[in-house]
Amino acid sequence: MQLRLLQESDLDAVMAIQAQCYPEAWLESRAVFARKLTVSPESNWVAEDREGVVGYLFTHPWRGARLPELDTALQALPHDADQHFLHDLAVHPRGRGRGVAARLVLHALAWGVARGLREARLIAVLGADRFWHGFGFTPLAVAHDQLAGYGEQARAMGRVLAPT
Repeated sequence: MQLRLLQESDLDAVMAIQAQCYPEAWLESRAVFARKLTVSPESNWVAEDREGVVGYLFTHPWRGARLPELDTALQALPHDADQHFLHDLAVHPRGRGRGVAARLVLHALAWGVARGLREARLIAVLGADRFWHGFGFTPLAVAHDQLAGYGEQARAMGRVLAPT
C-alpha cells in the first residue's frame, strides 16, 4: 500500500468510498471536493493498494475558532493559517483493519508539523472520537451550531502539533 497526493482523477473513487462510509445527509458534493483540491492541493492524500484507491483524507490549513462547514466550498485559505483542519477521512471496506486510516492520519499530522502549524482540529462523527483520541486529540468546546450538520454524536476535537 502506498500514500500519494490526491488528484482530481481520484474523485470518482473518493465519491464511491464516501457513499459507503457516511449517511446520505453527510455526503459532500464532487464540486466541494474539487474545490478543496484547488485551494489546498498539497494537503489531501489517498492510500492505494493493487486494486486502486482504498482510503482518502482531505485536510487544509485553517485559522480561528469557527470550524469549516460540511459541504461548503472553500473560497480561499487564510493567509495566516495556524491550524491544520482534518476534514474528511474515509476507508473503503476492503481496507479496514489494514492500518490505512492510521497511515493517512500520521502522514497528515507530519505534514502540518512540517508547515509550522501549531494545532490540528477536526469534527469526529459516528463515534470516531475514540479513534482520534488515540492520536492525541481531545474534545474542544465549540458552539453547538458548528456541529449541527454532523449528527448527534459529533465532537469537535483538537491537539497541539509539535515537532517530533
